[in-house]
Amino acid sequence: MPSEEIVTVVVGGSRYSSWKSVSIGAAVKDAARSFRLEAACETGAAATAWTFRAGAEVDIYFNADLVLRGYVDRYQPRISERDASVTISGRSKSADMIDSSAEHKTGRFEKKNVKQIAEELDKFGVGVEVGDGVDLKTVPFAQLNPGETVFRTVERLTRSQGLAVMGRADGKIEITTGGKKRHAGGIVEGENLKQGEADHNWSNRHSKYVVKGQRASGSTAENLEIEAEVKDESLPRYRPTVIVIAEDTDKDRAKKFAEHTRNRAAGNALKATVTLQGFRDDGGTVWEPNRLIWTDSSFLQIQQDMLIETVTFRQDERGSMTVISLVDPKAYDAGTKSKQAKRRGVKKSGSEWAIGGGSAAP
Repeated sequence: MPSEEIVTVVVGGSRYSSWKSVSIGAAVKDAARSFRLEAACETGAAATAWTFRAGAEVDIYFNADLVLRGYVDRYQPRISERDASVTISGRSKSADMIDSSAEHKTGRFEKKNVKQIAEELDKFGVGVEVGDGVDLKTVPFAQLNPGETVFRTVERLTRSQGLAVMGRADGKIEITTGGKKRHAGGIVEGENLKQGEADHNWSNRHSKYVVKGQRASGSTAENLEIEAEVKDESLPRYRPTVIVIAEDTDKDRAKKFAEHTRNRAAGNALKATVTLQGFRDDGGTVWEPNRLIWTDSSFLQIQQDMLIETVTFRQDERGSMTVISLVDPKAYDAGTKSKQAKRRGVKKSGSEWAIGGGSAAP
């Protein structure tokens, strides 16, 4: 594994690697990656302004690994009597899908899956991929809302199926489910964990989740009074919540939505943020969101697989560091089978993380 990371930005066919500071972020729940670079202005202010002008297309690499393909959003020069610096910031190509309103001849989609709908709305050349293990369900009917962005349309349709929309290094978006890949090694107190904090928070968990909705067509009770219910057996007290789905649904989709909502609440009850030296795992792979990693910290009260929700890479005079936000994999309906847990005889952080079942309402 390389001892030093060289951050290189390719723009206009030229490569630049002299930076005062670097910050790059990626998240499983964000459809675009982001970057912020403070330039050394080694070629002069005028040349820097032209090269990294707002709108310029950039590729950013850690050594030979592409981590972001996108555009400069902002160019911010600053000058004083003693110093001059330039800050360049932007996002990956998928930012166009986040910011732009959706355009479609009819605004209606029938019997298509989310990838097909996203591709019809992708007039920007961003690209849409489907992650490993994702089972896309056919959407019987979907309607664009006036002024809605492309991302918002895609996000609400994926959310109802318990999926997420994630920005990739190559600038495309990926429709994904949680934790189908894992990072090598682990995050272990006393070894590679430089700094960390955890949040064991049950304030958003409920004992029962009731989901109600309707079909887009039909006037019978079967179409107008759809209801599904699941329980979180770990909560000993009565804390119900009722959720009304605005989109077209049926009993099976309402049940899946209820299960996903329960699992996400249970998963989000355990979060942590850790700081590690370098940009890579034990196998030399750049840290990626949506991957599982064994996490072991007695002080943070975590000894289980966690899912990487966000990664922020930072490089300055102190070196290269990665800040990783972790969440219990149940937040993304991800499994937690790991060799580390098997070797240590650990199944989960504690019995309080069991969430139980439930059944659809009659």
